[in-house]
Amino acid sequence: MVIRTSTARQVETLVAQLRDGAPVHRDAAIARLRVIGARAVDRLTALLRSDAPDVARTAALTALEAIDDPRARDAALAAIDDESAAVSAAAIGALRSWIAADAGVLDTVTAIALDKSRPSAPRLAALDLLADLPRGVIQPVLQQIGVEDAALAERATGREAPASLDEPAGIRDWIAKRGARAPLSEVHDAIARIAARESGEPSGRRRQEWQAARAAAHHALARRDSRVALYDLRETFEAASSPLPLDFLNAVTLVGDASCLEPMARAWEAGGDELWWRDRLSEAARAIVAREKLTARHGVVKRLRAKHPGFLG
Repeated sequence: MVIRTSTARQVETLVAQLRDGAPVHRDAAIARLRVIGARAVDRLTALLRSDAPDVARTAALTALEAIDDPRARDAALAAIDDESAAVSAAAIGALRSWIAADAGVLDTVTAIALDKSRPSAPRLAALDLLADLPRGVIQPVLQQIGVEDAALAERATGREAPASLDEPAGIRDWIAKRGARAPLSEVHDAIARIAARESGEPSGRRRQEWQAARAAAHHALARRDSRVALYDLRETFEAASSPLPLDFLNAVTLVGDASCLEPMARAWEAGGDELWWRDRLSEAARAIVAREKLTARHGVVKRLRAKHPGFLG
């Protein structure tokens, strides 16, 4: 696909952030590459096939997962046998939107789930995809797995809860796999428990990891149109003195209301020279104003325009 020079430069910049950027910038790049869509597939595929670190290649697959283009499917299929278990698992996850409609993808994923010579991470990813299908499809696979892999099967069919909060990565993994189906109360409880761990961490890096896990939980709730933890979103933006994980913005864009706008404006003011962050905050705020049908005469809108000129554009 031929793309405009300006778009090509943008894609190159974003792909460079996947390879070398900090986690928050990598998350932002993934979101923007998903919006660019098919025009980014070739460059993402090249990154996936390169000698880039596993985290960058996994990020490329995360971006490809949301792009409805057969080339994205083919790139994911080609990465399934990667020697990195993390990349292999991400490649399988990138096939989620194809498994129900593509018999070849279904056969490949089923074969991986049954292949006991593979590491557990890709097998679990394969079982997780199959778990989204009707029970009649996955039941024969579960029967063939055998008793020795019962725990693996249970993890992929929704019976695993986030019982342990020892590691943020484990919580994020659970949210990614189960957040769409777990009871809302479980996800909400996870937010409260993560927040407690986050506030008790003396290390800045560890606090950021817990914060990213909490953001992922918020996004999982928001995708289900739940405002049960909206209070925590408001407080997070109110206290923000630097850019937050993008899942907070994704969540507030989906479910935020008028009460979120002033905390977001304070985060915008505190953003300083982080122009990309300030732009994303303004963009999210405008989306909330439009969704909630807040006119220029609404009290919150009036206050924002008076106290934070430029925030709403």
